[in-house]
Amino acid sequence: MFRKTGKLKKNKRSQNAPPFYDEPQNRLYILGGFWALCFLAILLKLLFVQVVEHGHYEAIAKSHLEQRRELPAQRGSISDRNGDLLAVDLIHYSLAVKPSLLSDRQKVAEALGKVLQVAPAKLVKRMKGNANFAYLEHRISHEKAEALRKLNLDGVILEKKFSRYYPYKTSGAQTIGYCDYDNAAKGGLELEYDKYLKGTSGWSVYLQDALGNQFPNLDFPTSYPVNGMNLETTIDMFYQSVLEDELEKAVRTHKANNGSAVLLDPRTGEVLGMANYPGFDPNRYNDFDLANYRNRAMTDLYEPGSTFKMVALALCIEELNLNMNKELVYCENGKYALAQKVVRDHEDFGYLSARGVFENSSNIGVIKLSKKFKPPIFYRYARDFGFGQQTGVDLPAEASGILGRPADYSRYSVAYMSIGYEVAVSPLQVASAYAAVANGGKLMKPYVVKRVIDDNGRVQLENQPQVIRQVVSAETAARMKEILKGVVENGTGQNAQVSGVAIAGKTGTAQKFDRSTHSYSTSQHVGSFAGFFPVESPKFVLLVMINNPRNGYYGSQVAAPAFSNIAQRIIGLPVTVKREQSPEMARLELPALDNFVMPLEGMKLKSAEKLLKERKLTYQVVGNGSLIYRQEPAPYSPLKATEPIRLYTETREVSSPGNNVMPKLVGLTLKEALQVMSQWNINVEIEGTGVVVEQRPSAGKNLSKENKIKLVCNPA
Repeated sequence: MFRKTGKLKKNKRSQNAPPFYDEPQNRLYILGGFWALCFLAILLKLLFVQVVEHGHYEAIAKSHLEQRRELPAQRGSISDRNGDLLAVDLIHYSLAVKPSLLSDRQKVAEALGKVLQVAPAKLVKRMKGNANFAYLEHRISHEKAEALRKLNLDGVILEKKFSRYYPYKTSGAQTIGYCDYDNAAKGGLELEYDKYLKGTSGWSVYLQDALGNQFPNLDFPTSYPVNGMNLETTIDMFYQSVLEDELEKAVRTHKANNGSAVLLDPRTGEVLGMANYPGFDPNRYNDFDLANYRNRAMTDLYEPGSTFKMVALALCIEELNLNMNKELVYCENGKYALAQKVVRDHEDFGYLSARGVFENSSNIGVIKLSKKFKPPIFYRYARDFGFGQQTGVDLPAEASGILGRPADYSRYSVAYMSIGYEVAVSPLQVASAYAAVANGGKLMKPYVVKRVIDDNGRVQLENQPQVIRQVVSAETAARMKEILKGVVENGTGQNAQVSGVAIAGKTGTAQKFDRSTHSYSTSQHVGSFAGFFPVESPKFVLLVMINNPRNGYYGSQVAAPAFSNIAQRIIGLPVTVKREQSPEMARLELPALDNFVMPLEGMKLKSAEKLLKERKLTYQVVGNGSLIYRQEPAPYSPLKATEPIRLYTETREVSSPGNNVMPKLVGLTLKEALQVMSQWNINVEIEGTGVVVEQRPSAGKNLSKENKIKLVCNPA
């Protein structure tokens, strides 16, 4: 039944294979060796990661786990000489979210919207723009920020920020300067003193979980920010507002391109006011033309015309020792040929005394007198008065002006320079030169910042009056003052007169050079007036310059009347009375819309009270500090006439006194009264500033924390 078979044949592959593969255990060795190599490779990689690249991967891990947060420093404030704030940092908060970490956007939006008083739909819409990070709201008050923190929502971030605020808006803007959205200085005092104002930012390290929640990392101590220092300037905002008001009137009345005005104290060199029109509002600088940012009073140059004749006048007295009343000059009946050109006077003068030449501003008379001047001597006097060089004022981008050297003069240069051509000056240079005449011959260095004060009240920098040089002798300066006084009383400057006040000064009218025709224009001019008052003891030096007026152009027409108006307004009454009652302060735009609560957080209490009084708003002060850290209602909230604005100031813990009797505060200054009341830790309502004239409750009444105290103050 079975077929007989032969011997089994061996597999051909088996016959050819090495004996090693035929054994099963050998195959296990091969497989084990393979896995051993894999394990060794993994081990080597782990060693490489853990040892060689440990630092690299540790940094990556920390970047996800640890978050370094900058703590911004508060920029120092800038105030005028009376303590009125010109620039201040306001504290506010920005609300942001990480949408990817929100469990329910709608519910989060509803919770946030309830605090912010914003429709949840708007917040949801703002969350859609960026999956990683999105801002929902800016300029959130301290009160609302605290309420948002209490919600303790995952993925919700509150950022504390500072923004620069300028309470006087356009007033003094080119001198003060401005900061951009990132609070970086961009001009004026903000830029010049930036190293003092900006402070030093701090930082803190937080641990962050997968949901974006942050927790303090105790291994890293917080580096707290150092706030910037404060500037106290020489500017008086009352004077500044008067300058700007009259300058604007002059520019508009005479249809000019622009104008500048400078007010100095000749005794010290302090800049009391520096105005330019048109200007700009640093709170919304992007809305204005870049040209309006320039402080033309120190950056823009012009040929001064007859105001420059004061250099020739100084030479006539100091170098030539002329008898100004007896020296006669023939003025060619108003027409004189010079260098193939005809020089004309505004009147057909015949013979004039040297004094009469300057009082009547005869170009021909001054040119004839200038023939006695040696070019190097004329150059030295012009240079000594500060022309052709920076005054050294503590503001950026000051122009040096143009004053050629004698080696470059033509045979007619001194003649033309003596009447204010072939030179270029800034308004500040002219004002500084006239200050040297007013103070007895000393050229003073102008300055805008009195002192720099740190957070602890220590003075870190103080500018003192600095005499640059003695330009002319006191006797020469006195004789020049008399002649410049005669210009106003008898000559071309009569429109600068102020009843009852002796004014000295000089008009200036110059044709502008037309680059298109390479000649002087007959239709474009610069009109100016420079002077000082009162002559017997000068306290003010003032220059008014009107550029390219089209409705009249003589300095006596366009600048002298503005000079008179300014002088009359700033010396008509004691400064303290004028500051409280003058309409000039009332015309300043207040820093908020009438229907909304103005932002006061970060301001000094004194300045905030002044602003509230100007708007006739009721307010309450909580705490005994001098700086407002919180307010109710929040900034930009709808204003309710029946609801007082509460100002929360920095407080300190002081134990209550042993007796609870209302002390006598009448007769104390407001600051002294608040220091006394700080012991009771009772809210005080303040009306007015200065000295306490009325108190409620009256002295001797029993006090408790429920008492409401009101102090009524008036200026001393």
